[in-house]
Amino acid sequence: MSKVGVARGAAALGATRIATNLANLGALVVLARLLTPQDFGLVAICTTVLGVLVALTELSVGSALIQRDEVTPAHIDSAWTMSLLRAALIAGGFALASEPLARLYGDDRLAPLFVLSGITGALAGLTNPLVSLRMRAMNFRPMIMLQIVQKLSALAISVGLALWLRNYWAIVVGSAIGGALGTVLSYLVVPYRPRFTLSRSRDLLGFSSWLFLGQVMNVVNWRFDQLVIGLFLPTAQLGAYSMADNVSAIPSREATTPLVQTLFPSFARMQGDRARLRTAYQTAQGAIGIVALPIAVGFMLLADPMVRVALGQKWLITVPLIQVIGFSYALQTLVTGSRPLAMAEGATRTLFVRDVWGLALRVPCVTVGLMGWGLMGLVWGRLLSSVLGLFITSALVTKLTGLPILDQMKAHRRTILAVVVMAAAVLAADHELLQVGAMPIARIAVLAPLGALTYLGMLHLLWIGSGRSAGAEAELLGLARTAIARFRKGRRAPAITGA
Repeated sequence: MSKVGVARGAAALGATRIATNLANLGALVVLARLLTPQDFGLVAICTTVLGVLVALTELSVGSALIQRDEVTPAHIDSAWTMSLLRAALIAGGFALASEPLARLYGDDRLAPLFVLSGITGALAGLTNPLVSLRMRAMNFRPMIMLQIVQKLSALAISVGLALWLRNYWAIVVGSAIGGALGTVLSYLVVPYRPRFTLSRSRDLLGFSSWLFLGQVMNVVNWRFDQLVIGLFLPTAQLGAYSMADNVSAIPSREATTPLVQTLFPSFARMQGDRARLRTAYQTAQGAIGIVALPIAVGFMLLADPMVRVALGQKWLITVPLIQVIGFSYALQTLVTGSRPLAMAEGATRTLFVRDVWGLALRVPCVTVGLMGWGLMGLVWGRLLSSVLGLFITSALVTKLTGLPILDQMKAHRRTILAVVVMAAAVLAADHELLQVGAMPIARIAVLAPLGALTYLGMLHLLWIGSGRSAGAEAELLGLARTAIARFRKGRRAPAITGA
């Protein structure tokens, strides 16, 4: 797959995610103003437990279809049948466990929320499997349509219900309807008439079994902290943590997800060519770092004024949480490409081992932090586990590509240095703005462009100082020039008039 093809796919997905997540950010601001941390805490308990159950039943059949060299109709029908059985298990399991879970968390309001959350998770797992095959062919239009409809409908319904109900039901019902609409649409944009069969289930499970185990470890890893908070701290604190986690994830997740979604099918076409795969990974991961790391760190630096402007005074407790959690997410951008790399190579067992080590590190770090220093101790424990996890993931990449860990980190050296200079400039300027009593909106208006210009200028100077070396910077500049040239050519093209 050409670099231009990957860039086009990433650009299309990126533009979609930017649009939908601007809407998501707007909806989050409205919901934060209308609802309380306790409302968000109740929803967080449901989504956390649902996430664990979904992981425990995740078969990754879509990824298995993408990874296979040959896909027959029987494989597609088997994937759909496996998803149907899984959906029934999720919905039924949540319905049966709703009352015991509500008693475990000491809140009867959770029982009906668990039931509806189970239905939501079941519907989300019934997406048309042909959508995954369209992605293998680098056709991302069906996925883009699903994301737009599912996200925007859920947000619009949640905001409308929040204005009416003023409680947690707004978020849960909105997510359920949005998920249902997305699933139905998947069968309309890519016509498919499913047939019940499990004839090729073993073929699919051969790839996805280790991926499933790794997914369980990964989700338990990232949901463990919310499970612990829900059991031992007040619901309002869980709501604050959930809000901080959601807000902190936005910049790094949205900056990396579009490119990562295109990397898996692209890497899958390079199986067996280790040298080519190593070069492609190094370039792609460098590009991810150049884009995502400054966005994640910049968002963290502006946490205080943004919370004051967007969420209001009642959410100020989230500011220090966002700052620490945001740094955790920023570190992860340095190895984001490792997962599609391993999946493309079929190294799902290696991913599982990595996730086991991640869980083994996270549980004690988070637990000790929570028991010793409360909520802030927990987030610092999470940061420590992220630092250790960075080296574990780098070791995984070394095993798959032969790239030494030091070489992987050196690929980001100019990016990291430029981000450090950016952070110093923003912190110094913010100190001066606070001295003169600048309003939060004024701080954002000054600091955001200052940080962006400082980062880009420093990165460019460092690249020139390196002799304009080949790598991610050169690739990004080349792609940018190509896109600009195509745009200018399109504008100069004469209009075609009919007879």
